[in-house]
Amino acid sequence: MELVVPHERAILLRYNEIALKGDNRGWFEEKLALNARKMLKRHLGNESLVSVSRKYGRVIINTDWNLDTQAALSHLFGVSSFSPMRAVPTNHESLKQGVVEEVERYIKTWGSPASFRVMTRRTEKALPETSMQIDSAIGGAIQKAFPSLKVNLNSPAWTVGIEVRNEKSYIWTEKVEGAAGLPVGTNGSVLALMSGGLDSPVAAIKALKRGSPVSFIHFYGAPFVGPEVLEKVNELTRLVNRYQPDPKPLWVVPFGKIQESIALKTNPKMRTILYRRLMMRIATEVAKNLDCQALITGESLGQVASQTLENMSVINEAAGLPVLRPLITYDKVEIVNEAKKWGTYETSIRHGVDCCTLFADRHPTIRAQKSAIDAQEKLLPLEEYVRTAVRSASRFLETK
Repeated sequence: MELVVPHERAILLRYNEIALKGDNRGWFEEKLALNARKMLKRHLGNESLVSVSRKYGRVIINTDWNLDTQAALSHLFGVSSFSPMRAVPTNHESLKQGVVEEVERYIKTWGSPASFRVMTRRTEKALPETSMQIDSAIGGAIQKAFPSLKVNLNSPAWTVGIEVRNEKSYIWTEKVEGAAGLPVGTNGSVLALMSGGLDSPVAAIKALKRGSPVSFIHFYGAPFVGPEVLEKVNELTRLVNRYQPDPKPLWVVPFGKIQESIALKTNPKMRTILYRRLMMRIATEVAKNLDCQALITGESLGQVASQTLENMSVINEAAGLPVLRPLITYDKVEIVNEAKKWGTYETSIRHGVDCCTLFADRHPTIRAQKSAIDAQEKLLPLEEYVRTAVRSASRFLETK
């Protein structure tokens, strides 16, 4: 009688950096498993369809493989790669039949590879053979079924993977690159200043990649800019939120009238620095209300006049929290490439006016002196500006 192998499907998550966490590794694995469950729930809409387990340095998700699951897992930080797998009973005949059928399925989909190897991992010693012996036996079964396939143990074009467990084992033939980094939630929360340009969304994603949940704030230049700017920033927030299991809302601070007031009372060459310092003060208060431990900006050293080392030092002094700049050493080409990689580029290049450019001088100072800035700020009701701005900050449209 012909052996029938059930077509139970699962997904294997691999990681690199988590493996280096020593005694804390289990906590990082648990956070990764929890985030995977949440991300899949968002895409699939039904958490009962998803079972996530972790064992022997692996995270296994018992769910079907489709475009939705692939999209969800491609946005999951902490994963170096992932593979759709087929589960079969742990015995020689089931493994051989299952592998041959999966190889046939792969060739029909992707074509015949130039060479292959089998890579077995025995996390449980359910079979008496060593990993190398299983590799040889399974490789022989593949070559018997597909004589044109060539074995190459050193640099194969394709790998067939086997995970041997006690009751059932897993077969994989594809490996998809993951987002890498650390699971979101393994570091402190931050508040990202979102301008609507190329830089700030990439900076926010970089913070997520290091495990920090990200909330968002935008300083809205109305009535001197139109609503399209706000729509653009909200769309960028939605795109960034794809990379965290618990999406955060966008907080909007009406800032145009405050900027106009500053412009009427201060030296034009220092306006942008004054704007940025006030933003830092306001963002600090909002961040504290949201239990965030730091601010995130998309600034890059020397990219524009306000981002010289002298100017950023003066701007930092106004912040009541650490200011993190993930892109500080990036040039514009590198930032553009990152924006394309993470999927924010097309939205970022849509037309929109950055509020920092409102009423800005054509030749702003590039080496601000703290004493000069202090003198300008004495002309302004800073505490009133901060109170008004924080009180009027509001959540924009819910992001999904």
